[in-house]
Amino acid sequence: MSKDPINPIHYQKGINTIDAILSQMTEEENIGYLRGSALKYLCRFGTKNGQTLDKAVEDLQKSKWFQDKLINYLTMLKEQGKTFQAYTSSNVKPFKKKK
Repeated sequence: MSKDPINPIHYQKGINTIDAILSQMTEEENIGYLRGSALKYLCRFGTKNGQTLDKAVEDLQKSKWFQDKLINYLTMLKEQGKTFQAYTSSNVKPFKKKK
């Protein structure tokens, strides 16, 4: 059995953990959660877990995993006839420094 550092087996018992989390939040919260999770791994790559190339690549793969999940989620919303404008006002903002 191979180890999957991106989506390990302990996240996949019964309902996948990510699906359980997403089922408990609103669509807007799900977009924010997936976006934030992707950003977390992107921002930390190369600075955590030993600072090796393998760990840096792993963090980038985790970011991509969450990005792919977000893409699939937005695609599902589109297929349901929803528009992105419904979510952009409070969930998608440019980066800026907090005062």
